[in-house]
Amino acid sequence: MYTNGSILKKTAVHKTPLALAIANHSRPPATPIEVFKLARKTWLQGKRLSIGDLAKEVGVSRGTLYRWVGSKELLLDEILWSLIKPTFENAVAETPGHGVEHVVAVHRRFMTDALSFAPLQKFIADDPNYSLRVLTDFSSGVSERMVKLTADHLRSEEINGHLRLHSAPEKLAEIFILANTAIIYSDAISGRSPAIDKACSLIQMLLSSSQTVHSQASTPRKPAGN
Repeated sequence: MYTNGSILKKTAVHKTPLALAIANHSRPPATPIEVFKLARKTWLQGKRLSIGDLAKEVGVSRGTLYRWVGSKELLLDEILWSLIKPTFENAVAETPGHGVEHVVAVHRRFMTDALSFAPLQKFIADDPNYSLRVLTDFSSGVSERMVKLTADHLRSEEINGHLRLHSAPEKLAEIFILANTAIIYSDAISGRSPAIDKACSLIQMLLSSSQTVHSQASTPRKPAGN
């Protein structure tokens, strides 16, 4: 190229990965984590999840996306768990005390936070039957993990001498989660206002009966005839 009789030397352009991607009209390859983040953002915005839409958004086939996430229900499991787990853990960490009153207060805090979480309430209100199946089926990932998390909390309180349980922590945890779920879904199922106090009373009764059983078992019996 000539300008004013001089030769301008062609300058080599450094091809960055971004420049190459733009030049080739391509994008960096998607990953399962990126799909999860996009799906989580979509759900938090109150939008319905669509495997087809997610596949288009990240630039992979529906088949690839299904291999990554398993199914829409399993993807929802991961989204819900990413929100439920820290909510419960925060309730445990920020609730003072130990023993029965502590456990009851943790579940009160957890249910209150769940009821005030707008995306969860919209999910329930938009499709109660579907959301009920996803959240309450103990064969689903989120319910199974919630039972384990609750049982671990009970077990920790027992190991540290703050509780004495007459049933396996997992059995009690299942009852607690059923009570919590009934409260969370009460509006959608029956139209009545949630009754957190009733669920907490049930939890307190079950735990208090454990303490009574152990207290009676540890009391020595008087010899017959005395």
